[in-house]
Amino acid sequence: MSISSVSESDFRAIIAENFTPSEEIRTPERLFGREKNMKIIDRALNSAGRQIFICGDRGVGKTSLAVTAAHVYTGSVTTPIYVPCGKTSTFSGVIQAIGNHTIDIKDRIERPATGRGVNLNIPVIGGLGFSGGTPGSITIPAPQTIDEALDVIRYVAKKRPGRLIVVLDEMERIDSKSERDLFAEFIKNLSTLDSDVRFIFCGIASDVDELLNSHPSAGRILETIQLEKLHHNFLWQIITTVSDKLGVSIDREMLVRIGQISDGFPHFVHLIGDTMFWDIYDDAEEISAAKHSHFRTGIKGALERSDAVLRAQYKKATQKTKNTEDYEEALWAMADTNSDQRQLQEIYNSSYKRIMQKRIGRLALSREIFNQRLLTLRNDSHGCIIVGHGSGWFSFRENIMRGYVRLRAEEKEVSIGRGT
Repeated sequence: MSISSVSESDFRAIIAENFTPSEEIRTPERLFGREKNMKIIDRALNSAGRQIFICGDRGVGKTSLAVTAAHVYTGSVTTPIYVPCGKTSTFSGVIQAIGNHTIDIKDRIERPATGRGVNLNIPVIGGLGFSGGTPGSITIPAPQTIDEALDVIRYVAKKRPGRLIVVLDEMERIDSKSERDLFAEFIKNLSTLDSDVRFIFCGIASDVDELLNSHPSAGRILETIQLEKLHHNFLWQIITTVSDKLGVSIDREMLVRIGQISDGFPHFVHLIGDTMFWDIYDDAEEISAAKHSHFRTGIKGALERSDAVLRAQYKKATQKTKNTEDYEEALWAMADTNSDQRQLQEIYNSSYKRIMQKRIGRLALSREIFNQRLLTLRNDSHGCIIVGHGSGWFSFRENIMRGYVRLRAEEKEVSIGRGT
């Protein structure tokens, strides 16, 4: 073992507790850089009838903020209700899912049988068997109106002890405008409920109107939190918290690069850190300071374990029968700064040319051909990974892709995002 001062069980516990790339954070002490947001939520929930709406880019930490706030607000008496939305989710289905939290999951899964017969798993004997009957149903009825939906919430509030707080996540996945309109109407009427009933809505959007086609009255009820990306020093804190507990120092340059590559998205830091520290643990030598090889392994591991959607989008954008490296280098140049929109001339002159100077055996494309590659990346055949805004301005369709692109460049020892 390479960290002599820490037992294997302690090491596993520290890593599991502090690196959670596939699970939301639930405790304030691990929610680095969100103290201001937590204070806003706390004071909003202190105001009668106020509900919360958290919006921002995918991967920026909306769910972690919502779930942490929900656990703090409900205290130790009960747990908050969490309902994720999907493309086929309907308003009545979501409200029904909230109601079903009043029914023990065992009762919902192991439904009692109706009709004749015995509900036993008995093998057939002599050609005869026992019928289990027709499974019954133990669920809350799906509401047909806004009033019925509000009644479901009132029922849930009476059945559960203490405060009721509900997190509705990924609301952007609901495609239907009519279903979103129902949510807006529902929100407008939440003030008729008990003051100890609160909702936290989360979604990828720039404001509440974009997500809910909001009724004018709904906006006045919601405390909107536009969640920004994390500053570098809070990203570093995710790493240094673990390094301090393990007694392994992390070079400042390494921390800076992790912050730059992650582009403000904690998801990438968790992936890099988790893999990097396991590589430190597996090192044949006793380790007191992380080495460059550990960092490289962290980058590789983060790529292998990144969101499958990001991997698929990058592959569709770049892996062609020809010109694959052209498209990769164009994306790397695009991801070289933190600007949400960049102009073609600046991308080409400030980023692409510098990147190509370090690409051994590769010649830079002319401005005209580079422009063609960037324009092609807007097409469906390349996953529409880039969006054009006219007059030579471009952006990533999703800002989280910029961090993934930086990971891919770093894997090939092309450092982008420095000084941004």
